[in-house]
Amino acid sequence: LSGYLLLGKDYPLPDFLKRRFSRVVVPALFWMLIYSLYGYLAKGTPATIGDTLRGIVTGPVHYHLWFIYLIIGLYLVYPFLRGWVRNATEQEYLYFFVMCAIGTWVYKFLATYCALPIGIYFELFTNNCGYFVLGYYLGTREFNNKKIAWALIATGSAGTMLASYVINTFFWNGQANVYFYDYLTPNVAVSAAGWFLLAKQTFNSRPLYDIEKDFSAASFGIYFAHVLVMDWWGQLGYWHSMAHPIAVAPALAFLVTCMTFLAVALIRTLPGGTKIT
Repeated sequence: LSGYLLLGKDYPLPDFLKRRFSRVVVPALFWMLIYSLYGYLAKGTPATIGDTLRGIVTGPVHYHLWFIYLIIGLYLVYPFLRGWVRNATEQEYLYFFVMCAIGTWVYKFLATYCALPIGIYFELFTNNCGYFVLGYYLGTREFNNKKIAWALIATGSAGTMLASYVINTFFWNGQANVYFYDYLTPNVAVSAAGWFLLAKQTFNSRPLYDIEKDFSAASFGIYFAHVLVMDWWGQLGYWHSMAHPIAVAPALAFLVTCMTFLAVALIRTLPGGTKIT
């Protein structure tokens, strides 16, 4: 989504950095302090102001805040990618995505299961930059086949479940192996592409559009605050392992989403509330 919405627009560099970083860094710092306080009250860490500041720099303060550090890194490469994606040929796009697959999927698999990390420094082709460019690529191409989108979602989701089952049942002893739940795996990438294409075709018509506008305005705040709500439900005994996940996961997702949305909507009515959500 970030690649689709940002790489297709022309922002003067100073304006882009000022607008993007003010919208991300200000609320991020606020919630990092909140979660630092939460960690101190719950576990006694961070114990000092110095530890708090060090945690903010090294990240991610709390497990879900890793995305803030990722998006800041992508914003920093935006000015260089913007020109390339506009003028790249299909062959150059193919080369980029193949190199991303090698630099992330192949590299990670060989390093994890074969103790054979590739010595080459892939630089631009590692980690999440491929998703950033893929968002722009898929978003700017004509695509009107929902069946393919659903097929990608089904294939990626089934691949995650089947691969996780096989590796934990037949090849892995001890602690559960969650390798195929990682974002930088082919099965997750296939699912992500399917959801992106489905959303692009489906979620732009009423009545969903009106609902989406409200959730869109609150989405960043929901992202920051939902872990607090989720932990609160957990303290009350409502957690993913309380019953079969087919029933529990959707119910908890609904409860956490609705409660966090209402909390964020309330925060946004307060002075300065929109600045931190």
